[in-house]
Amino acid sequence: MIGFFNVYKPTGMSSAAVVGKLKRKLGVKKIGHMGTLDPLACGILPIAVGKATRMFDYFLNKDKTYIVEAEFGYLTPSLDLGTEISETTTVIPNLDDIRGGCLSFIGKIEQYPPIYSAKSVNGVRAYDLARKGESVDLRPAEVNILRFECLRQISNTKFEFLINCSSGTYVRSLIYDLSKKLNSLATVTKLERVNSGYFDKEDSIGLDELLDCENPNLHLIDITNVFRNYDIINISDDDFYKIRNGIAINTNLENKDNVFVKYNSELIGVGIINNNQLRLKTFLLQD
Repeated sequence: MIGFFNVYKPTGMSSAAVVGKLKRKLGVKKIGHMGTLDPLACGILPIAVGKATRMFDYFLNKDKTYIVEAEFGYLTPSLDLGTEISETTTVIPNLDDIRGGCLSFIGKIEQYPPIYSAKSVNGVRAYDLARKGESVDLRPAEVNILRFECLRQISNTKFEFLINCSSGTYVRSLIYDLSKKLNSLATVTKLERVNSGYFDKEDSIGLDELLDCENPNLHLIDITNVFRNYDIINISDDDFYKIRNGIAINTNLENKDNVFVKYNSELIGVGIINNNQLRLKTFLLQD
């Protein structure tokens, strides 16, 4: 089995737990998710199976979209409802101020990850250090905010946002930074990922539905469908034996960083073309 599942993760379950349940269901050795979703969040969690797990690095630059509910007036250490309230304020910005504040974050910005995050610090997850009460030293990273919009006001203190951002963006930190800009405090109360690159909520399958499915293969998505912008090159018998042994083969095609290589209609890997030479950089042929 090789490919992807577009799984909708429920609230209250870790991404690792989803992978564990599917691993037992499918009876596969190689399986993993393509982008962590916090336990308190729900939404799209792409799952790779078999040698599709080798495509993780190709997901690093995929944009993601979230629907977020945040409440102004208080703050928690985790920036969501996973920890107790640590600070409060009576300053509650109005809808116009919030919408104006959102616009100031559009584009490339420097962002600090939350101390309660899966970010690795000397080989240890930041949230593990934070839970032990140890200091967490995290460095800022550049992220790209494509869209940050306050969709509506839910109550006097609660607001709903749409955030479209680059991979690696921490939505909780973005909400916190917005609140600080408005001289207030805010905590994420609900978070849903509705899109992750190719994967969209409308085409997803619920975890329970997939676990109960008699034939999960019906929901397995081919790798070439996920990366539809990659060209496909079919190679001959002679070229196959060369390229699988690490030998570059000649081609008259222009330079490309990523192309799918097929042999006898079967996907064997992702290649790169440079100076009329094609070589494999990721081998995907099933055992």
